[in-house]
Order: sequence, then structure tokens, then C-alpha cells
Amino acid sequence: MSATLESLASCWQGLIPATLYTCSLDGVPNAAYLSHVDYVDSRHVALSFQFFNKSRRNVAENPQALVRVIDPDTSQTWALRLRLVRSETTGPVFERMALRIEAIASYMGLKGIFKLLAADIYEVLSIEPALEEVGLAVAVGEDRDLAAADPRFTMRALQDLSVRIHQATSLEALLDSILAGLDEIFGFHHSMIAVPAEEPNVLVTIASRGYPETGVGAEVRIGEGIIGVVAEARKPIRISGLLRAMLYAYAVAERAKQTGLCPPDRIRLPGLASPESQLGVPLLVRGELVGVLCIESEERYRFHEEDKTSIELLGSYLAIAIQNMQLQERAESAAAEEEELTEASEPSRAPSPPPAVRRREVTYYAGDEIVMVDGEYLIRSLPARILWKLLTAQKREQRSEFTNRELRLDKSLQLPEWKDNLESRLLLLRRRLEQKVPDIRLVPTGRGRFSLDVSCTVRLESRP
Repeated sequence: MSATLESLASCWQGLIPATLYTCSLDGVPNAAYLSHVDYVDSRHVALSFQFFNKSRRNVAENPQALVRVIDPDTSQTWALRLRLVRSETTGPVFERMALRIEAIASYMGLKGIFKLLAADIYEVLSIEPALEEVGLAVAVGEDRDLAAADPRFTMRALQDLSVRIHQATSLEALLDSILAGLDEIFGFHHSMIAVPAEEPNVLVTIASRGYPETGVGAEVRIGEGIIGVVAEARKPIRISGLLRAMLYAYAVAERAKQTGLCPPDRIRLPGLASPESQLGVPLLVRGELVGVLCIESEERYRFHEEDKTSIELLGSYLAIAIQNMQLQERAESAAAEEEELTEASEPSRAPSPPPAVRRREVTYYAGDEIVMVDGEYLIRSLPARILWKLLTAQKREQRSEFTNRELRLDKSLQLPEWKDNLESRLLLLRRRLEQKVPDIRLVPTGRGRFSLDVSCTVRLESRP
């Protein structure tokens, strides 16, 4: 059986650089490395047009080319003889390739500089094994599909995750169940979920798993890193061979610096120190961005093309589950508020604190809406305003019990009138305190109710 583009699926992951050979009309050859060869259909591939000006000129004069790709599973080299058909600057192929490049570029601080100019579509005239670079003894056409040998998204796995999700009784439990399920059922050990912040064009990490630092409260702007690019495009992004791709981007960055196209600073890659694969999935419900799921791995070929449909379906399911839980908690909070109106109960007074063994300096910077504890950054924006209200109310009124209702009625907190996501912000604040200031805790006590548990001496200071 002759080789087909489909049988070379692992060659299109970008794990090993491809080589492009072109020739000018007067017979002068040129060779250039390619970061990625993209599969289009059974007869076509796409090559990225970025900085290969000589190759581009050659193909414009002589639309014939040769690409050599290496199968990362067998090390067999394959020679593809190509003929240029057209260049695309729009459409699904261009957008898919551009998103991948944009995600990598954003890590380097090259957003808008290191970008795809066009997707050059080539007809594949022939596929031949390179006899001088023979790989492992695997018959042509033999089923070597890694996804089939090591399936991830089986029906049983999806059912098991569904059971965990249905058992969750709160947003916090739901997020933990999702990430634990991805870890224990699918084997995705490093993951995080970011949700839109109240500030426009910003997402905030609300849950993570597998990292030394939880990263809860970390902010990502739209268009930054894989999370920001996924949020901007609202499409999944899958990257394999990330370290090699980033080394390529480093080289482009150096070239851009030399030509004055960008500053020397770059955005530091979050998460794993040595990621090889990343997957970003938008969590969408009827076109609304509920959040972004990001999964990382140190394996080079962790997320397969065959997983794409399952991943997109999983993202839609998780988005609905998260949004439904947010709506449920909001409804339960509203019900608790109605009960509170009929009870006319006295606010709970804070018990006399035990002898404190630690003193905390809590400073609120009103202009920047930032809370610092002992001189270190804790949190900003709405969660910071909430924490400052709670601490000042406890000190002034000597009480420890609070309700979601009173927070919603407090105009100084500036909650959005529509869809304030207060419960999500309280969860973010609670987890941030657990991580950085464990002697100041928010403890849920019932529907729409919680207590502020302070086991230290707190000195409050407000600054402009």
C-alpha cells in the first residue's frame, strides 16, 4: 500500500522541523526549515508564509517545491513533491495555523510581530520514502495511530467524568471534580480553568491542578498566551512540540529585536517549566465565554488530531455544567436572601478572639483596588474590595457573619447589575486567602451565608 497524507498524521504535529526546498527560475536552489506543515485534505498540505522571503520568491517564479518531513514515531523521512495552488489569508486553514503561531508568539511578547502572513496551499504530487533515511521497520499503511493504541476520550471515560460532575454540589466542588477527573480518568495531570474577570478583556485563574503553586487569582489578558488567544478566538488550540516551537520563536524574537520591531522583554511562560504539549479549550454556552480550560503535558505528542471533536464536545459540556452551577448558586443565594428578610435576625457578633500568635498588616490601595498583606500582593479588583469591606465591618461592628445579599446591596463594591458572578469571586477570594493568608478565612455557613474567621491580630490601613 502506498503512503497517504492520512497515514503520516504524526508528521503534521510539528515535533520535528520539516525542510523546504525550492529553486529559482534560473536554477539556483534554496533550503529552509519549516516550523510546521499543516494537513489540509487527502491531496493538499499548507505551509506557513512568515519570513522565508527567498523561498517565497522562488515559488513565485517556479511553483514546484519539495518538503521533507520526519515521522517522530519511526524516524522515517518522507519526501513530498509539491505544486503551489494558492495562498490564503482568510478561511479555516489560515485561522487554524494563525492561532497556533499567535499562541506561541504571545509567550515571547511578539503578538502582532511574529505572525502568519499567509497559508500557502500546495497540491501533493507524490509521497516517497527517503531511502537514505530509513526509519524503524513499520509497514507502509500499517495502523500506527497513537490515539487508537492509547485512547483518551472513550465513552466510559466521558461517563465517569459526567458522574463526578453531577455529584458536585457547589461551584468549588464542580471545578475540583472537573480537574480531578481530567487527571485521574484521562491522565491529564496539569490543568487550569480561567474565567472572565469583572474587568473587560481579562480572565482570572479560578482553579488549577498539578502545579506547585495553585496560581489562583493570576490574571491573563485577552490575546496573551494560549489562554488569552483561545479566549480571543473562541476556538480550541492544540500545540505539540512546544519547546522546539518556542526556540524557533526565540530566534525570530532576536531577529525582530535587531531590526527594532519589538522590545527585549517577553512574557514568561506560566505552568510547567518544560511543556511539550498544550491544549486550550474555550468553554462556550450559546456564544458566551464562560471560561477557558488549559491542559499541559511534558509529552510531545499528548493531544491527537483524533481527539479534536471529543475535546470540543467536552468543552461545551463543561461550560454548561459551570454556568448551570453558577446560576444554581445565584438562585440559592437569592432564596436565602428572601428567608433573611422574613427572619429579622440580629447580626452575629464575633466571639472574643483567642490570643493571637501573629500580627498581620493589611493595606488597601483604593486607587489601584489592591490588597497587600504584610507588604505582599494578595488580590485586586472586586475580590479586594470585598475583603476590605469584610475586615473593616468586622473591626467596626464586631461581627463575623455575613451574607451575599448585603454584599449585593453595598453600592461601594460596584458589582455589575447584571450577572455579577459574586459567588465565583467569593470562591476566588477564599482560595487566595487559603494559599497566602491561612489565618484569615472565609467559611461557608449556609446558602448565601459565610463567616470571616480571623485567627490573628489584624492592623488595617487604607491608602490612596
